[in-house]
Amino acid sequence: KSTIFNLLTRIFDCNKGQICIDGVNIKKLTEESLRKNISIIRQEPFIFNRTIMENFRLIDENVTLEKVREYCKKAYIDDYIMSLPKKYDTLIGEGGVNLSGGQKQRLAIARTLLKEAKVILFDEATSALDNESQEYIKESIKDLSKDHTIIMVAHRLSTIIDADIIYVIKNGKVYAKGKHDELMQKCDYYKKLYTTESKIA
Repeated sequence: KSTIFNLLTRIFDCNKGQICIDGVNIKKLTEESLRKNISIIRQEPFIFNRTIMENFRLIDENVTLEKVREYCKKAYIDDYIMSLPKKYDTLIGEGGVNLSGGQKQRLAIARTLLKEAKVILFDEATSALDNESQEYIKESIKDLSKDHTIIMVAHRLSTIIDADIIYVIKNGKVYAKGKHDELMQKCDYYKKLYTTESKIA
């Protein structure tokens, strides 16, 4: 998964074939322009030891509270923030220690919206979350997919069942691809993974 994301962001280039976005080979784009339009939300997003508002102003020092709240509402985190005594002036703590895993992820999604990236990469973004937090993230992703290209790497298959296309990777190669229902019918390996996960849940 790390290799896929490194190729997409041109940390290094592929030796064979090509990666295209909207039909354009990414090698024809400058690294700066490419990365400006791509955001990565990781399993442990980096949160600065500042207030919630200051975390947004590190990206855009002129952003207004109204705009930040707009993004936070889309990420389903505004209600929680507004319930805090100091609201958006709340100090988060080093690494977001005062937030739960789900809250950190939703804050990271809201920050990504501020960047206005066209492509958003989710790197195991829900693997460590409880079911309630995962549902919030799934709703956020569903809303984001209307205006963004979303690429997700996930072992937790319940996160990706609504994806337009799912690529099943086995032993470093694409083993199968399709929608969830198609894969459940034609790919025994995917079906086994999904059924095992459902039993554990």
